[in-house]
Amino acid sequence: MLFRGILIDCFQKINQERTSSSIYNLLIGKKAIQTIQDARFYHMGNYYGIYPGLTKAEYLQQLQQLLKLDYLLEADGEEQKLQITEKGKAWLTSYKESLDGFYGSKYKNMLEPFKQRLLLFIQTFTNTAKNHYRFIPITDNHDIERFIKDFYTQYKHRSTEVLQQLYKELEQALSGLSDLEASMFVDRITSYYSYGSSLQQLSQDYRLSIPDCYLTLQKSFYHLLNVQTNSENYPILKLFTKHLHTAETPLSQTAQFTLRLLQKQHSLEEIMKIRRLKANTIQDHLVEIAMHEDEFPFFDYLDSAIYEEIKTAVYNKQTYRLKEIKNHVHPEISYFQIRLALILYKK
Repeated sequence: MLFRGILIDCFQKINQERTSSSIYNLLIGKKAIQTIQDARFYHMGNYYGIYPGLTKAEYLQQLQQLLKLDYLLEADGEEQKLQITEKGKAWLTSYKESLDGFYGSKYKNMLEPFKQRLLLFIQTFTNTAKNHYRFIPITDNHDIERFIKDFYTQYKHRSTEVLQQLYKELEQALSGLSDLEASMFVDRITSYYSYGSSLQQLSQDYRLSIPDCYLTLQKSFYHLLNVQTNSENYPILKLFTKHLHTAETPLSQTAQFTLRLLQKQHSLEEIMKIRRLKANTIQDHLVEIAMHEDEFPFFDYLDSAIYEEIKTAVYNKQTYRLKEIKNHVHPEISYFQIRLALILYKK
């Protein structure tokens, strides 16, 4: 149900302006300018990157089920454009509240390391507290293992106290979740002689699909991240976020290089020569930079008249579709200028 609700909500928000593939790219957190723009323009940032392991086959299978249920239908006979039906809208209205609690864009760089650190800590400290030092770690991620080793070295003499404090924090934090979410989270934990349930086992135990189990767990970890960020009552949980930073969509390394040249007052043409890259590539970097830099010089690349013309087209046609806007502005206005204008318009 949860996965179904997320998909229907996304298709309602894009309102036939983007293809079904755009939703897949959003859920797996594709680091493409278009996907990041979609997340912002269509207010879907909370879903960005919440299901990085989703396969295209699983995604398409779910879409087929929604089509059969008559919650979605193909728009104007276009296979890649789906629209929500009245039946789908009615179902979504009754389920909408269950979709709250995802913070995809906000915590996209933090969730996975936070999750692995917390689970490996519980496994390590509950085992060592019983003098059991030979166990198979739940992760083989070297950075996570090193973090927990350092953590253990620092707190091993207070292990009982730390575990008791973490238990209190988790008990308090999980009280803010539904019984299903809290119970599934607990079942996932591996501790001393108690192995956490796999997604397949959770699916059988709770009679839910594997995607629903996965997303329910994701939602629980987002909740833990959010409560420790916004409260001082979780000192142990906060330790697992050390050196992890919230950032909605930090610049890619290549865009950072372009930004440094831009800050040195180099023109677009000069940056192309220095970096030996094509105009389209540098323009993609500039669009990425424009989304994140408050002082971006928009009017170095489009004058006010062009901006107003694009803004008028967006308003009149009620769309963010680049092709649709391009068809209703002067032919000399480029897609690059339209993309920049849309960012400025949303800001």
